[in-house]
Amino acid sequence: MTRPQLLKPGDTVAILSPASAVDPALIDGAVKALQSRGFNTKVMAHATGRKGTYSASAGERLDDMRSALSDPAVKAILCSRGGYGAVDMLGRLIPKPVWLIGFSDISALHALWQSQGIMSIHGSMARHLAEFPADDPANHALFQILCHGTQPAYSFTTHPLSRQGSVRGQMIGGNLAVLAGLISTPYDMLKPGRILVIEDIAEPIYKVERILHQLRLNGVLENLSGLLVGQFTEYRGDSNYTDMERMIADMTAPYGYPVALGAPFGHVDGNLPFVEGAEVTLNVSDSITTITPA
Repeated sequence: MTRPQLLKPGDTVAILSPASAVDPALIDGAVKALQSRGFNTKVMAHATGRKGTYSASAGERLDDMRSALSDPAVKAILCSRGGYGAVDMLGRLIPKPVWLIGFSDISALHALWQSQGIMSIHGSMARHLAEFPADDPANHALFQILCHGTQPAYSFTTHPLSRQGSVRGQMIGGNLAVLAGLISTPYDMLKPGRILVIEDIAEPIYKVERILHQLRLNGVLENLSGLLVGQFTEYRGDSNYTDMERMIADMTAPYGYPVALGAPFGHVDGNLPFVEGAEVTLNVSDSITTITPA
């Protein structure tokens, strides 16, 4: 894996909107947060636009990304928000080794970066930088990665349904529905042998179960090194399962690798950043789960 270079004061962070439209005030807030840390910022031409639910047409969004990647001063690209639309760029863009930052629908772009062997950052976007202080854990961890190059160590209380164990491997993943849509394409990240991170929002339990069955049938689920289950939010239970965690625990029960439920990734304020493709050690004990750089 290629790790993009570290950021230093004076480097430029481009802000663009590769998917849905965003409140321009959030981009303004992100600009202020980045500049307060000594970085220059470059808001791309269509970042604050609106065309239907998108920030701009597919061609205009692609042009913004190409312009950011072609600018030698740009060392990182902050996606303003997710929503839907980033998949338009797949097959039309070749990335270069600069940090890509975002989550949710931006998982499609993480898959693009991974297809070229480039690390990226699954993490919060403009809203979090704009609305949370610099010492907020997610913001602090983001700049620890960008400026120091290390995947931060995380620990959280072990969920009662987690499966204990310890494993070292490559941590990779993101929004489950987005990544499931890329199965059997050149951008498929759901592959055996990895510590897979999954999260999602507003997906019914049965739809997540259907995706996990797909991963069971194609051999991925059985051959993971470990599974980190982030936050599944804004869903309702049904007559089969009242909560997502029980369903996932049942689906992964036949396998021997560690499964960490309740990980701090997803559509929540405590969405901690992680490096896509980083080697980590996952340890799930009876009380504490830790993710540490390998």
